[in-house]
Amino acid sequence: MSRVALATLLPKQPIELRRADEHWNAVAVPTTWSRLVLANLAGRNGAIFEDTRFRNMVWIIPSGGADDWPEAHGMGVIVYRTGDQLAVPGLGGFHGSHWLRTPSGQLLFTDPNELRTAVEKVAGPLADAEQLGPMVVCCYCGTPTRDSKIVNTWTSPCNDSVHNDYACRGCNSTRGQ
Repeated sequence: MSRVALATLLPKQPIELRRADEHWNAVAVPTTWSRLVLANLAGRNGAIFEDTRFRNMVWIIPSGGADDWPEAHGMGVIVYRTGDQLAVPGLGGFHGSHWLRTPSGQLLFTDPNELRTAVEKVAGPLADAEQLGPMVVCCYCGTPTRDSKIVNTWTSPCNDSVHNDYACRGCNSTRGQ
């Protein structure tokens, strides 16, 4: 099964639109706080890639593994279910899209229950995503927060995309801003 999943997941081009199918699905989490999710998984994850253009990390999960997850677009979490398309990099990566853990037959999938637990530990219940809204990470203390202020805006020299640095309420007030 993993060999077939690998064949339908990995593109033959440096990057390609791939359709999630009966072998694999995916979950994307915003880059601003996805590393906290990765840390909570503590190495218990399968293949994962980062896409700096779309500003997310994408975990590969078994097909149907997140079908019972509530929609969490308010948090920026996107579940790619069977039939959905996403841009997947080849093994060598492509212009900001690269594998953090390359897919293999032995280690392809992240357990969707463990991934959901890690996401909710960082961002709160997925069922409350619309009420909770987007989250950022404080650039000073590394704390996830929904109560923040933009303290710096900068443009990437690589692709001219605009980025913001945020401070949580505590760090912002101690810095006198």
